This record gives sequence, structure tokens and C-alpha cells, in this order.
Amino acid sequence: MNKAFLVLLMLTWSGHTMSQDDLYVQETSEDFSQVQKIMKPLSLNIVLEQGMRKNFEENIRKKNLNILANNLIDAKESFYLPNVQLKLETNNQRLGTIKDGSRDGGKTPKGPSGTLGLEFGDYTVFNWGKDYLSYLNTKETIERDILKRKEESRDFRQNLILAYTNLLYLKEVTRIMKDQLRNASFIYRLNREKVTLKKVTKHDYYQARTEYLRGQQEYFTAKLAFEQAQEKMATLINDAPGTLYTIRENFGYTKIKMTKKSALELAYKNAPYIKNAKLTNNIRIREYEVALRDNMPLPKVSLNLGTYKHNFDSKESQTLYETESNSNNIELVASVNATWTIFGDGGVFNRRKLANSRMQRETSDWNYKSTRRTVENIITNIFQQFNNNHDQIKIYDARVPSLKKRLDLALNRYLEKRGRYNDFHLALVERYEAEVANVKLKYEYFLAKVKLAQIIGVEDLPGETFETIISKTGDK
Repeated sequence: MNKAFLVLLMLTWSGHTMSQDDLYVQETSEDFSQVQKIMKPLSLNIVLEQGMRKNFEENIRKKNLNILANNLIDAKESFYLPNVQLKLETNNQRLGTIKDGSRDGGKTPKGPSGTLGLEFGDYTVFNWGKDYLSYLNTKETIERDILKRKEESRDFRQNLILAYTNLLYLKEVTRIMKDQLRNASFIYRLNREKVTLKKVTKHDYYQARTEYLRGQQEYFTAKLAFEQAQEKMATLINDAPGTLYTIRENFGYTKIKMTKKSALELAYKNAPYIKNAKLTNNIRIREYEVALRDNMPLPKVSLNLGTYKHNFDSKESQTLYETESNSNNIELVASVNATWTIFGDGGVFNRRKLANSRMQRETSDWNYKSTRRTVENIITNIFQQFNNNHDQIKIYDARVPSLKKRLDLALNRYLEKRGRYNDFHLALVERYEAEVANVKLKYEYFLAKVKLAQIIGVEDLPGETFETIISKTGDK
């Protein structure tokens, strides 16, 4: 081989100075999509701000929070305050006669008549705590629903970070596959020229061609995954369909700072799954207490606060205050309302009904303990993954530079006809597989961090924020 030609090839290889036009890639010549492509710069700050502001589900969640807040006020006032109502009732009033009949003895009065009342109704003074236990169940359920919506918003913010980090990961994979294709294309174009001059065998030529086509396939597979991730991002932050993004950021790898012990301690206090199980357990305990008291002939003490009623018609009007018919006495009364089943549903004196309520309480307690154990198991597995990933990442960080040098040597030996093409092929494949595996491992490590935060119920892990993994960089 001409030494000057070999030197030129080596400079081209080592510097990767080939332009996009020099890169032999079969790009799609026509775009059959009916969606107009829009290019937009994107950063993590834009994703978080726009996603929290424009996402459909997040806006629905905010409205539901307001509804739940109103429901909580209703539940509180219904228990503590009398049910005061302003009620207006009017009788039929004749506005006009469309057709006179032969009999009009029951003609509707032309003047207005009816009542305007301020009703206070019955107010329970004491009910052996049954109403209060029911109120606590309603109150705690609504409060937990409010917290769930806030937790969903927190999870959505973390999912935005995950979706953006996935974009960065796929962008890096696409870059690696493009670099692999560039290297495969270099040997393919070289052997294509040499085979016509009979300087390489057809076997070498077809090996290089196969390598090049494999590189194209892997590049376009990665490119498609990256484009689909961009469409998913456009949906999350409510951009126009078909939006493509210009990204000048990358993600890095930082070792987790919190310990397994501190993660478990936080989970016992904040984990959404544990809170849900605790809520169910509290409700079952109170329901069992209510069932016990319902099965006893306990008197209910109540007070009828009466009604202010203003009666009016076309002739006269009057205002009365009544608690009962023809009475305005305010009386403190007691009543008993108890029912026992002798045979049939519930068993003798509701024994099966009470037993079921007790077993539901015990089941919820076991479910609570099981949920705690499940959360402990998930956290333990995540930290095992962290420890394993630490070791693997160290290996890959040392292995990738070594594989780059190996590929350079294999290429040199092949160009100088001192090495086989198969050696170059193995070095090429192993290098880029290792690069992709290294990036994927670091991405999965970040995913595990976010999953840990969601399990233990925090926005960011103690000692670090998820945003810090993002760094500014130029286009690659």
C-alpha cells in the first residue's frame, strides 16, 4: 500500500474529520408524515416548567384538589354544625288563562303564596362516639386523597425528569451508533475501492459490507427510539405533535449519598403505599368500634332546633318559630334504635356480622404489615442494584478506553495487512456494545434513584437533587 495513502487514511480515522456528506448513510429521501416537523430547543428547566403548567393530567389533578378541599370543609361542617337551610316553597300561581273551560271552580289563585323558612333541624348532641368515628373515617379518607393528588404531582415532576433523562440517554446511544456506522463505513468504502483493484478478496469486501449494513440497522433503530422519545416528551409537556428537540445537555453519573437505613426510616414515615395501608387499617378499626356500639341499645341524645317559617299569600303573612307541629318548645330527647338479627343474614344477634367486622380489622392490620415488608424488600433490592452497578460501572469505565485502543490497533494491523478482518470486526462490535452498555448502566442507576425517591415518598433524595445530574454540553 502507498504509505502516503495509508497516512491519510490514519489521519482521517484518528481525527474523525469526515463531514456528514462523506458519511455513507442511506437517509430517507422523502418524508411521508403528514405532521409538520417543528424544531425547538429543550432543557430540563423548560421541561419542568412547561410540563407542570400545560400537561392535561396535571391540570385535571389541580382541579380535583380544589374539589377535595371543598369536600373536606363539607364533612367538617356537617359534623360540627347544624344543617341550616334556607328553604323557599311557593304554591302554583296563575299567570294567565289560555282557554276558558265550562267549569272554573278550581281556578288557580292569581296571587303568590307559600313559605320562606330557615330550618335548623335535628342536631345530635351525643351518640356514643359513633358519628365521630364515622366523621374521622370520612375526614382521614379525604385528607389522604388530597395527599395522593400532591404525591401524584410530585411523581409527575419526577417522571418529567425521567423522560428528559431518557431523551439524553437515547441521544447518546444514537451518537454512539452513528460513530460505529462511521467507522464501519470507512472500512466498507476502502474495501469497495480495493476489491476493484484486486487488493482485497471478495470475502473481505462482503464482510465489510455486512458490517456496514449492520451498523446502519443499529443506527436507524437507535434513531427511531430517540424520535419516539421526543414524541412522548411532546405529549408530556403539551407541545405540537411531531415536535423535534435540539438538546445541549447531557446526564452524568453520581454515586448515591443516602444509606439503606435512612431510606427505610424515611419510608416508614412517608411511603405512599404504607400510608394507604395505614389509612385502611385505621378505617377498619373504627368501623369495628361502630359495629360494636350499633349492636348495643345505646340511647342517642339529640336536639330539634326547629324552623323559622314565614307564611305568605296575597291577603296576609306571618312568621312562626316551630320545633314540632303547633309547638315551639326546644327539648333534649333520647332515642334508641337497635336491631338484632335472630336468623338469617348476620347470624344470631349479629354475631357473624360482628365477627366479619373484626376479621376485616385484623386483615387490614396484616395488610399493613405486609405492605411495610414489601416496601422494605423493594428498597433492599434497589440498594443491591446500586452496589452491583457501582462495581460494573468501574469496570466499564476502565474497559471502554481499553477497547478503543484495541480497535485502533486492530484497524492499523488490518490496514497494514498484518491482521485479519475478523479481529477488526470483533474489536468494533465489542467497543460499541461496551459503550452502549456503560451508558445504559448509568441511566438505569439514575432510574433506580428516582424509583427509590418515589417509594420512600420524597421529591429528592437527601443530599442531592435530580437536576444536578444534568450538565450543559455542546451538540455531539
